[in-house]
Amino acid sequence: MKIVRLLGRIIVPGSLILLAACQSVPGKKNTAAISPPEQAATPQATPEAVPQPTPAPQAATQGAPVAVFLADTQVQAGWTAVKISEGTLYVNPRPVITRTDLASVRAGADKQGTGLLALDLNSTGKQKITDITTQNPNKRLALVVGRTMMAAPGYSKPITASQLVFVVGTEQNAMAAAQAIAGSGSKPAAAPDATSLAPSAPSSATPVR
Repeated sequence: MKIVRLLGRIIVPGSLILLAACQSVPGKKNTAAISPPEQAATPQATPEAVPQPTPAPQAATQGAPVAVFLADTQVQAGWTAVKISEGTLYVNPRPVITRTDLASVRAGADKQGTGLLALDLNSTGKQKITDITTQNPNKRLALVVGRTMMAAPGYSKPITASQLVFVVGTEQNAMAAAQAIAGSGSKPAAAPDATSLAPSAPSSATPVR
């Protein structure tokens, strides 16, 4: 599967407060993982207490597991405590978004060079995000790729956009994450000429299979 590399700016939905947090998440030995950013601390959580996304059929050949979990900085009954550089994050072990909810994945950077990873959602995924953020206000969405928590931004209002954009450090980190999701056999597609993109997926975005 190809992934789209954006040299231009990705417009971030205003409802997301982009507070990136990179955290290694231990899991099974055969779970794919990408390297965390060198600048970010990666304290380890206890292996038995870490939520793991359930791979979609044939996900092992397509790339690393990818999932978005509901999370909070406050203790929640039944949620998993994960240590991050800022303290402790409590993560609902049931994923909100998995590979089957994705239409495409894109990587790029904003004008300041900050790496951004964009997950374009299909109609089912969009509805899930709208419902979960409406029913659970002022919490966070934790992005996990393989065994690494890439970011856990907060949101201040229900998210109705069809795209989730996460700050992941550098553009190199964004490309590495997209490559991990897409699989080792895929190659980045040519960058579009546009200098900015709206939250909706452009026609050049390649679907995640």
